Amino acid sequence: MGNHLLRSKWVWLLGFVLLSNLSIAQSVPSKSLWLRADEGVNLSGSRVTTWFDRSGNSRNAIAPNTAKRPLFKSLGSNFNPTLYFDGSDNLDVSYTSALNTSSFTVFSVHRLTGGQNRYRSPFTSRDDSPQKGYIVYAEPGGKYQFWNGAGNNGGWQVLSSSRMAASQTELLVYKGSQSGSQLTKRAYINGQIFAGAVTHNFSANTQRPFRVGAGATEGTGNYFWYGDISEQIVFNSPLTDTQRLITESYLGIKYGLSIGNNSQSINYLKANGGTVWLATSAYRYDIAGIARESSPFDLDQRISSSSNVTSSTGGNVTIATSNDFSSLNTSGSRPPLSNGQYLLWGHNNQSMNSWVNVNCSKRISRYWRLQNTANVGLVYFQIKLSGFPSSPTGTYTLFLDNDTDLSNGVQGTYSLTSSGGFYTTSFNPPSGVTYFTIGVKDETLPVFTSCPSNIQVCSGSVVNWTAPTATDNCGNPTITGNKTSGQVFPDGQTVVTYTATDAWGNSSTCNFTVTVNALPAPSGAYQE
Repeated sequence: MGNHLLRSKWVWLLGFVLLSNLSIAQSVPSKSLWLRADEGVNLSGSRVTTWFDRSGNSRNAIAPNTAKRPLFKSLGSNFNPTLYFDGSDNLDVSYTSALNTSSFTVFSVHRLTGGQNRYRSPFTSRDDSPQKGYIVYAEPGGKYQFWNGAGNNGGWQVLSSSRMAASQTELLVYKGSQSGSQLTKRAYINGQIFAGAVTHNFSANTQRPFRVGAGATEGTGNYFWYGDISEQIVFNSPLTDTQRLITESYLGIKYGLSIGNNSQSINYLKANGGTVWLATSAYRYDIAGIARESSPFDLDQRISSSSNVTSSTGGNVTIATSNDFSSLNTSGSRPPLSNGQYLLWGHNNQSMNSWVNVNCSKRISRYWRLQNTANVGLVYFQIKLSGFPSSPTGTYTLFLDNDTDLSNGVQGTYSLTSSGGFYTTSFNPPSGVTYFTIGVKDETLPVFTSCPSNIQVCSGSVVNWTAPTATDNCGNPTITGNKTSGQVFPDGQTVVTYTATDAWGNSSTCNFTVTVNALPAPSGAYQE
């Protein structure tokens, strides 16, 4: 008995340690710097004077002078603000050893829009003579390069890539892990590793500022960025793969970025490591989502559309918490979700330009996968239908389906209303995983081929009739009635209604009246 209790105690202790270690592995460490365009931006007119650090460390990024202030844009990627750097702007964070460390993970959400034939840097922590720290470039041809200084006049160590900086918003991660004098570095775009791992000699920056939007921090600035920078997060440690993916999931949802799009299927994780988007090889295109999670990133995305395509691209889906598809994400009229709620979607990249016939209705080949965590409730849906085949009935429909096979029936059909080339509706997404597609619902009504005539009987009589029959263009309709033959009806008039309903919810009715006449009082009855 004692040995059994001892074994149980050790099993419990081992389980506790394993769970504790799992929790530690999944939790994201404290941020060293956090700059986000939707919070903490101080303006002079439309120009940014200070970008306040939201990490709690007060490491604010400040424009060196009035000529270097980036432009604030209230509507940037995925209905969130951004800062625009025009090739002469930069913001500096004063040197602190806690920010310019020997191991690091830097996240940057940005897009490159110009400055060809020159080096352009979204962030820098470096010194020169001797070379120290690190810098990221889009080199003159547009490919990413990752540099670090070896110190002791050891020169710059370069990790080159074949990946071009994009003209659409993307998420870059630069991760360095130092052991002794060696730095092992890796680079990721939208969750996919594309450069490294390689190991170089490394010496950290020991006196220069961390610079946003330019390089050459040992001077007044050079290698200026051309384009948007929406958010940057710096950790003074090399994040684990799980910690990195939790952070990428936050940024991916917020900015409508497909993590692992088109090449690799990657799960999206919430803060505790739980999966809110289960990656599949089929549904990995144009992933977007709305969500609310207060910690550790204060994710509050109330409207979302894929940043991989423009809003006018055919098939682009926008889902929001209000019937407003143009205002800022945190517009006061747009209600937030509750903490822990997530709704993500992505499609299978199939054709949208022809109809597939299904049980007298039609649909396109493309399906979207929808994953609902903690029941987000009513949402508003918009899709651009340019490039879609014309509707033979004039009514495009959103089909919700649980298995991508409409012939087995659907969970819901929602008629789409046209508004300026966009089509909208609203619905309550089912919990868990479902699918949706766009189609044209069968709208042909069932036809009754027989319907009883009106009936008159005397009070107390049993009323009989032959049940009506109906046909439909799409199989046999279901017929239901509010009364059945072979029963006694009350005196007066009763309307009997039969309804014929087909597989797509179209219905017709057959009505007739049963009139029950009261019997006359007996003649010659004696009354006092």
